[in-house]
Amino acid sequence: MAKITNNMIAVLLVAAIALSGFSLMAVSNWRGVSITGGASTGTGTANVTIGSSTDIVLLRSVVDFDSGSLGGATRYLTTNSDNYDTFDDGGEGNGTTGTTVVYGTCVGTEATCAFPVVVQNAGNINVSVNITASAVATSWIGTGAAATFKGKNNESSACGQNFGAIGEGSWTTLGTSETLVCNNLSFSDAGSDEIRIHFNLTVPTDATGYKTVTLTVGSIAA
Repeated sequence: MAKITNNMIAVLLVAAIALSGFSLMAVSNWRGVSITGGASTGTGTANVTIGSSTDIVLLRSVVDFDSGSLGGATRYLTTNSDNYDTFDDGGEGNGTTGTTVVYGTCVGTEATCAFPVVVQNAGNINVSVNITASAVATSWIGTGAAATFKGKNNESSACGQNFGAIGEGSWTTLGTSETLVCNNLSFSDAGSDEIRIHFNLTVPTDATGYKTVTLTVGSIAA
């Protein structure tokens, strides 16, 4: 077989290019041929996938009954009604700032009200809300003490009546185990994604000093 030199290969390549160029020219010079686009009407589809997100925000995260005197008797401090002596009053209002502050049954000023915790569903899926205390009441208040909570709607039908088996408005023991507050908190921004968590403390007559406990409010998909 004869050897093809480098020069011959070069010539063959040039010839191939020339033929390709000729073919293109021939197509472009055709007459009477019209090429148009797609149909004048049609339908299409656009898809988007948005993930679910569980996210809660504590619009009010501190409950402060302030200081007062027990007066030689066991006292019950609550975020729902008047409290004894100079302890801050409770109220059904949320106490959060905005256009107006809702004080509920408080005396009417921020400084003298013990507000509940206010929870907002800031995600895009209904969630179940639970609460845990860092210690039981007998540990952080004293022997004979008790601490309870209850969930209530801060906005109409945010949780409906789904506040656990005992329902809205019933006191539940606050302890170190996760306890249900609301099992189906709505994520709707149309005035129905907030609940309140109210607290009631039983303070025995021999309790004294500064008392505090850490609360953890969590959520999972409902």
